[in-house]
Amino acid sequence: MPAAEHRGRGHGTHALDALVDLAFGELPLHRLTAETHTGNAAALAVLTGSGFVREGVSRAACLHRGRRHDLALLSLLRPEWEALDRPRAWDA
Repeated sequence: MPAAEHRGRGHGTHALDALVDLAFGELPLHRLTAETHTGNAAALAVLTGSGFVREGVSRAACLHRGRRHDLALLSLLRPEWEALDRPRAWDA
């Protein structure tokens, strides 16, 4: 788990944005998908902040420490990435 002083500073968003830019800017991908526990507010905030759209919930899809958890399903399409108003990783 990251140290508290590193949380909320945008490191996760910047890292995800760089990976998304690689996927759509350098590779011929059309769609990216992501899954996380529905209760993982930090991950959901990073994903939606990077342009991912929530598609739905996969119920009881994850077994973690003996408990079943729902997974949030998110995706980002190339046209959605192209429409994002943010600098690209190669512009930094």
